[in-house]
Amino acid sequence: MCKKNKSNKKYDLGDRMPGTKPVELGSLKEGQYVIIDNVPCRIVSTTHSKPGKHGGAKVRLTAMGIFEPVKKEHVGPSSSRIDVPIIDKRKGQVLAVMGDLVQIMDLETYETLELPMPDDVEGIDSGNEVEYFEAVGRYKITRVINK
Repeated sequence: MCKKNKSNKKYDLGDRMPGTKPVELGSLKEGQYVIIDNVPCRIVSTTHSKPGKHGGAKVRLTAMGIFEPVKKEHVGPSSSRIDVPIIDKRKGQVLAVMGDLVQIMDLETYETLELPMPDDVEGIDSGNEVEYFEAVGRYKITRVINK
């Protein structure tokens, strides 16, 4: 199924992961998020090369996985499109810490989630308020808001 976006260019909806949107490769910058090989990643560095005699400008992205520590690279024309995850940042309250799992209650919807304990976030205890995000159906605790 093909649809037209705002610039009237066609893109194929069948190739996209759910929870993503297409973006031009040349418009991405460091710190933004991207999907490479079906893995949501955070861009660590970008390199733009000038167009040559017989080709267009190329972009090289180097990115680290959000949910697992995997380094990914992608090279493509700057005018090509790549999927970007739609990230929903939310706040929650820690209800319980059960070994390597953390039980969180979302402060807007009051639903409870059991998320893995992150290695890079310190100070997660019962009663603390945390920020977490959801991308492509997966969740991750990013920081402790107040203790």
